[in-house]
Amino acid sequence: MLRVGVLAQAPGGPLTSSAWIRLLLPLRRLEQQGGCVVAQLEPAATDDAPALALADLDRLIVQRAACPSLGMAEALVQACRQRSLPLILDLDDALFSLPADHPERERYAPAIPALEHLLAAADLRVFSTATLAAQCQQFGPQAVLANGLDAEAWEGPARFPRAEAEGPLQLLYMGSRTHDADLALILPELDALTARDPDAFRLTLVGGVSQPLQRPWLHSLEVPLEARRYPRFVRWLRRLPRHDLGLAPLVANPFNAAKSDVKLLDYAALGLPALCSPGPAYQELLAAGLALPAEPGQWAEQILWAAGHRRRLRRLAQAAHGHLWEQRSSEQLADAWQHVLGGFKFGPNSGKSL
Repeated sequence: MLRVGVLAQAPGGPLTSSAWIRLLLPLRRLEQQGGCVVAQLEPAATDDAPALALADLDRLIVQRAACPSLGMAEALVQACRQRSLPLILDLDDALFSLPADHPERERYAPAIPALEHLLAAADLRVFSTATLAAQCQQFGPQAVLANGLDAEAWEGPARFPRAEAEGPLQLLYMGSRTHDADLALILPELDALTARDPDAFRLTLVGGVSQPLQRPWLHSLEVPLEARRYPRFVRWLRRLPRHDLGLAPLVANPFNAAKSDVKLLDYAALGLPALCSPGPAYQELLAAGLALPAEPGQWAEQILWAAGHRRRLRRLAQAAHGHLWEQRSSEQLADAWQHVLGGFKFGPNSGKSL
C-alpha cells in the first residue's frame, strides 16, 4: 500500500477549498478503499525540507503554492532526490499568469519562483484542466485530473429550482473578493434589466466583493468564520434558501481560461442550473448541454428567458446534477489518483503523459 504525503496550501489559515476538493477528500476516499495511506504534512517553518518527515513516504504531492519560497522548493526537490521519492506537483490555477490588476497577484508573487522550480523539477505535474496542462507542456510529464465533488460532503438530495413561474427569478452568485472583475462584467446588464423590470430577479451574493455594492435587488452574504473550512462551508451553503439559477461570469484572459468548472459543479450539487461565460473553463459542460451560455451583452436576455422557462431550468438542473455524481464525483477523482500514483512509471525514463 502506497504511503502518500500531501503538502497542501494553507495561506496562514484553513486549508484552501482546492486542497479539500482535489486532494484530501478523494485521497481519503482512496485510503478508505485500501488504495493508499495518506499523511498530511505541515509546512516547515523554514526552508528545511527534511523537517517534513519524508523518510517513510512512497509519493509526495505538493499542491499549488504550498512551498512559499524558492529556498524551500530547492530543499524539497533535493531531499526527494536523495530519498528517490517521486515528487508530484498538483496545480489547479495558472498562478504564473495572474493579470497585473488581479487582487492576488501581489500575494502570490513571492511564491512564483518556487512554483516554477517545482514545475521544472517535479517527476509528474498534475493539472485540473487541459488548458492549464497545455500552458505547462514544456516542463515534462503531466496528467489531467478534472475536479470532482465529494458526495458525502454534499450529503442529501439536491433541492431543484421552482417549477412554476412565481415571483422574481432567484439568482445565486458565489465568488470571493478576488473575483470583482468577473462580477463587474455583468453588473451593468443587471442594472439595465432592473431598470426595465424591477421585479425581474433577486441576486444573492455569497462571498463578498472588495467594495460593498448597494442595489435593491442584491442581498450579500458573508461566509461566517466558523464556515470557512471547506466541509463546514458546504453544510452552511446547503442551508441557504432555494434559488433558481447560478451565475458564473468570467473575464476572458489566460488566467481564467485555465480555470476549472468547479463553480458549475457546486451549482449542480445545489440543484441549480448555471448561466456562464463561454470559454475554455466551462466548454465541456456547455458542449454537453448542461449549462447555459451568455456572451457579454446577453446576460439580461438569458435571465429573462430563464424567468419564463423554469420547468426547463429544472430539467437542466437535474441533468447537471446527474452528470456530476455519475461523472465528476470524488469517487472518479480517487480512481484517477490511484492510476496516477500507482500506474505512472517514475524515474529517468518516465517521459510520458497520462
